[in-house]
Amino acid sequence: MGRKSARGEQIAACCLVGKIMHQRGVNLEGLRSAMLQIWRTNKEVMIESLGSNIFMFKFAVEADKKRVMGGGPWHFDRALIVLTEPKGIGDIANQSFTHTSFWVHLQYIGSVEEVNTYEDGNCIGEIVRLRISVDITKPLQKILEVETEDEGSISIPILYERLPNFCFCCGLIGHQYKECIEYKGQPKEDLP
Repeated sequence: MGRKSARGEQIAACCLVGKIMHQRGVNLEGLRSAMLQIWRTNKEVMIESLGSNIFMFKFAVEADKKRVMGGGPWHFDRALIVLTEPKGIGDIANQSFTHTSFWVHLQYIGSVEEVNTYEDGNCIGEIVRLRISVDITKPLQKILEVETEDEGSISIPILYERLPNFCFCCGLIGHQYKECIEYKGQPKEDLP
């Protein structure tokens, strides 16, 4: 591995790249002020605009980066921030920003007949809480259909924690229904 490649990987080790899923441009100073207040990192975070609402977040220590990456989802001005970890400096331009993790609740839907327990005796109660990676290029799933042992299925509502603004019309993150092409009556086939 060359010196240049090793240096790029070292820099990337303390960086996150994020895209703010907003229809309009994001003010760098406003973002910097908000995120420093929300994240409350132990050391300073440098934020650099890469254009098109994409930003590089340079953390002074890797522990701060890991805490931020695991603590989301984060949003700015109610718009989702999709964070990714670049493998190297050259990798930044190749980020897709298609997935982010959400904590979701699968809610109680009937009387409990049996509860599975883990080996240590812990059990799942009326609500199951999971952290999952969600493809934000597709509409948010609102119901989970689960097959039962008797070859039927049950519907389980999904509740997302810390959900940013999204479109109630098409279910996509990144715009609200007032900005939605489907809401305005244009069929999907006519979209560019």
